[in-house]
Amino acid sequence: MTNDRISRTASPTVPGISDSTRVTSGDLVFISGQVGFEADGSVPESFERAIELTYGELERALTAAGATYEDVVRVNVYITHLDQEKLATWRRTRDRIVQAPEPSASTVIGVYSLYNGATIEIDAIAAV
Repeated sequence: MTNDRISRTASPTVPGISDSTRVTSGDLVFISGQVGFEADGSVPESFERAIELTYGELERALTAAGATYEDVVRVNVYITHLDQEKLATWRRTRDRIVQAPEPSASTVIGVYSLYNGATIEIDAIAAV
């Protein structure tokens, strides 16, 4: 399988952003929205902890499908009440957790609310 990262040369370079991905072979795995809750089902007190738990759930889903973060070709991230501080916290935490050599194509979307009070949700497509 080949995953080619594609960037438009005329576009401005923005740190942490990937333009698009072309998958030339392989099976696609669609992972529905993952959210992170504490073991007791409660919403984490800090946004950073919520991000960590959510990426942990995403990693478990990827592992169950025989994939890793390196196989992810598309991600949608939904963050409640998105602002610059939350965006910076998400980027910093994501970069610490996701050690893929190239970022997947991604979209970050600010939303009003998510399932059961979650503050972040992530869905993904992986090519394995």
